[in-house]
Amino acid sequence: MIVPLLGLLASCASTPTYNPAQVETRDVVQDEPFAAPLPPGSYDGFVNDPLIAEDMESERHNSRARFYEQQAQQSDNDNRANAILSAAEYYIQASDFSQAQSTLDALYGAKLDTVQSHRKNVVLAYITYASGDYQNTLQLLAPVISYLPPVEPTVSDPLQPEQVVIPTRPRLSTQQVDALLLSSLAHQALGNYESAIHALIEREGALVGAARSETTRYLWQVINQIPVETRQQMIAATQRPLVRNRLEQSLGSELSSAALEPQQFNRWREEPVTEKQAISSNWNANSPRRIAVLLPISSRFNKAAQAVKEGIQFQHETNNSSYRPDLVFYDIGDNPYQAVQYYSAAAQSGADFIIGPLGRDYADQVSAVANGSVATLLLGGEAALTSGVARFAMGPEQEGKQVAERAWKDGHLSAAIIAPNDAVSLRTVSAFQRQWLTLGGKITSSTRYSPKQFDHSVELKQLFAIDQSNYRYNRLRQVLGYRPEFSPYQREDIDFIFMLADDDTGRLLRPQINFFTGTRLPVYATSSVFNGIQDSVNNMDLDNTVFPVMPWVLKSAQVSPYAGQLNMLFAMGSDAYEIAGNFRALTGPGQLAINGNTGQISINRFGEAVYTPVWAKFEQGEAKPEATLGMDLSPIESDNSNHSLNSNVKGVYNDSNWNPSDGKPRRRPGS
Repeated sequence: MIVPLLGLLASCASTPTYNPAQVETRDVVQDEPFAAPLPPGSYDGFVNDPLIAEDMESERHNSRARFYEQQAQQSDNDNRANAILSAAEYYIQASDFSQAQSTLDALYGAKLDTVQSHRKNVVLAYITYASGDYQNTLQLLAPVISYLPPVEPTVSDPLQPEQVVIPTRPRLSTQQVDALLLSSLAHQALGNYESAIHALIEREGALVGAARSETTRYLWQVINQIPVETRQQMIAATQRPLVRNRLEQSLGSELSSAALEPQQFNRWREEPVTEKQAISSNWNANSPRRIAVLLPISSRFNKAAQAVKEGIQFQHETNNSSYRPDLVFYDIGDNPYQAVQYYSAAAQSGADFIIGPLGRDYADQVSAVANGSVATLLLGGEAALTSGVARFAMGPEQEGKQVAERAWKDGHLSAAIIAPNDAVSLRTVSAFQRQWLTLGGKITSSTRYSPKQFDHSVELKQLFAIDQSNYRYNRLRQVLGYRPEFSPYQREDIDFIFMLADDDTGRLLRPQINFFTGTRLPVYATSSVFNGIQDSVNNMDLDNTVFPVMPWVLKSAQVSPYAGQLNMLFAMGSDAYEIAGNFRALTGPGQLAINGNTGQISINRFGEAVYTPVWAKFEQGEAKPEATLGMDLSPIESDNSNHSLNSNVKGVYNDSNWNPSDGKPRRRPGS
């Protein structure tokens, strides 16, 4: 376990003064003059061989250690001591503990200041920890952890009354932050879990930002390794209220099952995910010349299929390129097992690109026979894909993952979930939970509600543990014999709420969440919370709710013939057409993406066409985009295709001219 921790010492080499720890920026600069690259060819193939890559990292640390040893020979007094300590720290990072000890021996008899003494103790503690001497490790770290900088004396004014000042512990130094982590590991090795947890809580309180999040995440993993029965015994026995609080929280929480690996402290330092390069949609000589579209028009999925079809037609009508393809639609009916026959017929008719079929069962039938001889974009399904075959799906799982990734990016750790008790929401919640726990998050509380209800206070009291607070108050009142002042306890172990609701239910649920939390908690929702209409009066109750949204939904209220889910399928159809035109570019080398109506679209190495939506927040009742992905999200007021302006849309869809069952405007007599 010692090896992943060594990177934490990099800060000591670069911060020789007693400053508050800034762990987020503690990594050593990579382009220092002594960090020269190894000779070409020394480690061929290191990119694909983690062991060789680890050797290179070790050699890099050894190189820096030798550099500081040379600096020590050329320096005197304080500079010499600092150089020796830096060399020893780099030998520790290279796992060369004997050389680190030998380097420290050069400091024998030297007079060290407080910071230098602490640096030496931390290095010695790493050496003793690596040898398994955990008690001596704790003895070396004790003076580092308990040290308090001297307080500057103040001259009191005899004419002014003395003020009583309650002292507070100053922020910890970099050495103390490292010492707390190592002491926690030593306590864990000795089985002293209460002390191990307490050390991590102390470390957590000294940090901010990503470093604090990583410490909190590791703290929860340490607690998760302790059996529930042992945790309950620790709660009854501990005299440390902060430790008791964390243990109590853990009993009602769903924690990450990730391995107990301290290298997650360095996770924010890893190379960021490669940003995708957005390219303009470009129909060219590599684009298909004849596209066949397979849709179950005459089936129970008629509404969805029709929306996708009109989206494809809409995009086709705007294609003014000289490479505009021929477009043929196939109605594949209501029997999924006949989808293969239609697919074969489309291929034999000369199609060089096939979009569809739409729907899981239809797509999985086709994926079993699609071999890439004709480039294909399935619209759904779950089966494995072969080369030349991609999939563009829009299931509830996608949004669950997107919300988890956004909340993680925002730095949250503990989630509370409130969702309706239907099958689709369950799929969204399951996807969110899988992604959130995989990322290292914690699910503190979760509850279900019925959309048919108007009052959700019972569920929210359960979510926020308000009933437990009321219960404690009633017990206290009985003991005291009078009614003390009381306000329900608001639990502090929730960072944000994941609220699954459509626009109507959200308008009821969001104000009730505000009532119990005082608007202090961020609330994330799915795209269903916004019906596509900027209705500032009715959406005022949704203010500060963050949600993913397709660009088309933000832009199209006045021109789209659809609403809600069908409008999203319309956007999906239009983007499927553009994916076909840019298929070679999207599946070729490089991280390329196109900006479409569903979002920024790319095709990953598994063949999945992934759309990244924009994010919006309700402000004064209006959905305001927060991140545009470089796209123009201005509302479309006129249409350059045959679609006429939708005069029925006046702020709400459920008016006298709107048919909610079809998701379309009602036809007027004679139209």
